[in-house]
Amino acid sequence: MVPLHLPGRHNRRNALIARAVLRALAAAAGDEELGSLAGDDERLAAAAEGFTPLPSRLTPVGTVGGVTFIDDSLSTNVLPTLAALDSFPGQRVALIVGGQDRGIDYTALADGVMRRTEPTSVLTLPDSGPRITAAFAATASTAGAGFAGIADCADLDEAVARAFAWARPDGIVLLSPAAPSFGHFRDYRDRGDHFAAAMRALSQ
Repeated sequence: MVPLHLPGRHNRRNALIARAVLRALAAAAGDEELGSLAGDDERLAAAAEGFTPLPSRLTPVGTVGGVTFIDDSLSTNVLPTLAALDSFPGQRVALIVGGQDRGIDYTALADGVMRRTEPTSVLTLPDSGPRITAAFAATASTAGAGFAGIADCADLDEAVARAFAWARPDGIVLLSPAAPSFGHFRDYRDRGDHFAAAMRALSQ
């Protein structure tokens, strides 16, 4: 398989789908050059290595005290947040979730986090934070040994500080909110920028 410099099984799966589509397009069009590209591992590897992911999509923003901070602010519903969490197997993760409350069901998020075997702490943000906490409480009986608890935070600054304290000395602080940013931030990029600023404040 062509190496892909993006974390997560879902990104590797997407890359394989893109390659299959490229081959299918080449075959349908009878395009030998395109078919040659789809079968050329070296050229595909070079393209994958130079690929620039979207901002705020599993973007490393820095490391403080051995803790790595990942901005996944673009994840505004449950499925991409679970995919983001699965991108760090074997690692201790403090997950920051919550934002504009659209009334969605967070049971699947709770179930996914509860099944994780690695140490995982959850910090919630307004406005959906209390409903996320309630979903976790409702599924508490399924909690695995890795689940380290959930706490509501007043804002992103508090969540980052608490996540950092728990994730030390070598864990991950993952902002993957499963909710939009509106009402507290201009957009997902503004939320991601605030996350990075809160991280930088920890080292001052």
